[in-house]
Amino acid sequence: MSVPKFTKRQSALILLIVYLMAVAIGTITYIVTGYIWTSLIVQMLVADIIATLFVFGFGLLIRNSSVYDPYWSVIPPLILFAFVLILDVRITLGSAMLLAGITLWATRLTYNWYLNWENFASQDWRYTMIRKKQPKIWFLSNLFGINLMPTLIVFIQLIGAVRFLQSETGFDLLILIGFLITLSAAAIQFIADRQMMHFRLTHSGQKACIEEGLWKYSRHPNYFGEVWLWWGVWLMYFGASRTLDLTIIAPILMSALFLFISIPMMEKKILATRPEYQSYRERVSILIPFFPKSVSNSLEIVSEEENSSL
Repeated sequence: MSVPKFTKRQSALILLIVYLMAVAIGTITYIVTGYIWTSLIVQMLVADIIATLFVFGFGLLIRNSSVYDPYWSVIPPLILFAFVLILDVRITLGSAMLLAGITLWATRLTYNWYLNWENFASQDWRYTMIRKKQPKIWFLSNLFGINLMPTLIVFIQLIGAVRFLQSETGFDLLILIGFLITLSAAAIQFIADRQMMHFRLTHSGQKACIEEGLWKYSRHPNYFGEVWLWWGVWLMYFGASRTLDLTIIAPILMSALFLFISIPMMEKKILATRPEYQSYRERVSILIPFFPKSVSNSLEIVSEEENSSL
């Protein structure tokens, strides 16, 4: 089946409609499952999965798995605001800070995705690579690896946030620190993206590399910002509960996703075409910004696409 060609604006409008339909289907699912389960978390999880499957189905229809990419940032704040309405949560200073931090992160990340997205003809290079390498199990890789796994990982991050909202906690020093971490995470991602965008504009048409700004201290500052955000959210929960429980698994799991899956996949691609990148790897921190082992006057980081969250 050939997919009609759409402009970026047309593609965005269609995708908006698809996401609105996914949210509507998820809402209906939540209501229906209320007759089966009493747990709001389970109901919302099932609704989240059904909405994901709807987006996945549309991706199959147009043969482009990247239609799922904005799901990572679009759905989390909707889920949290839904819980606020369902639980009739009293908005305190603490809950306002949490919602503001998540909303700021989601808005920035979604906007950055849109800036770098072309239309339905563009697909994340990783998805294309996975399909070419393992065509026989592409359907399963697409369903579980590209769609369901990210949905589950992000949902796990939100469990602590929901419990925090339920606590209706006001001001606390740890909550404030957690909030400041979420703000700094969004700022780090914004700055890293702007620096990369400026570098590409000033080196258009060149196979140039970047080692300036935040990229001088971290090989993946935008990924660090993503991980840092969820540690901030968890710290807000910890500040309210003062309990070290299983919710700590959430930010650890997010950290592992980037350290053991996203970053190795990205760097393997870079090294395949830029052997000099190995020198940079040996000098600069993989994720957490830190002073490089040695200072180089030459630009040695390849300017690769890191537009998606994963």
